[in-house]
Amino acid sequence: MKKIQNYISITLVAFMLFSCNKNEWTPEKEADFKKQFTETAKTKGKGMFSDEQAIYIADCVFDKIKGNDLKPDDIKKPRVVISVRQMGTQCAQEALSKFNLEQNTWNSKTEQTFKNSMKKTLLSSGAKSEDISFVTDCFIAKLKEQNIGPANLQNPKNTAIIKKIGKSCGEELVKKK
Repeated sequence: MKKIQNYISITLVAFMLFSCNKNEWTPEKEADFKKQFTETAKTKGKGMFSDEQAIYIADCVFDKIKGNDLKPDDIKKPRVVISVRQMGTQCAQEALSKFNLEQNTWNSKTEQTFKNSMKKTLLSSGAKSEDISFVTDCFIAKLKEQNIGPANLQNPKNTAIIKKIGKSCGEELVKKK
């Protein structure tokens, strides 16, 4: 009986050691990561990324993660999370430049997408719905004056000018009242 228990113990240990490689990328883990990252790109991008762009970003980030030999458990560590966010930013900029030749111009579709996104943000901050239309129209007009297209809104180099435009539109709203 002891021999059988020893064989079972050895078999179980061997099985656990060789079959339970939990911290490896499997096709299921890869698909789950990409799905979650695609959804994150669409929600955090506040409507600025198309489905195709969000998929590109997820694929790009995953390729960078694998290129850096990071495992599934690694990407949950705080120092790695920062690195993955930077990868996401790089991939988002790549996606915007790759896919946005036509999307980097203001047209009725891009304006409506931007207005919807901005409306959600302004409503959540307590702005009055009658003021939102004025502010969004002002914002888009000033972005056009500065030759800032929809794709350029995510570019960190434009942060200062975008803040300045927002402040200017807010001041115009106050003057209007």
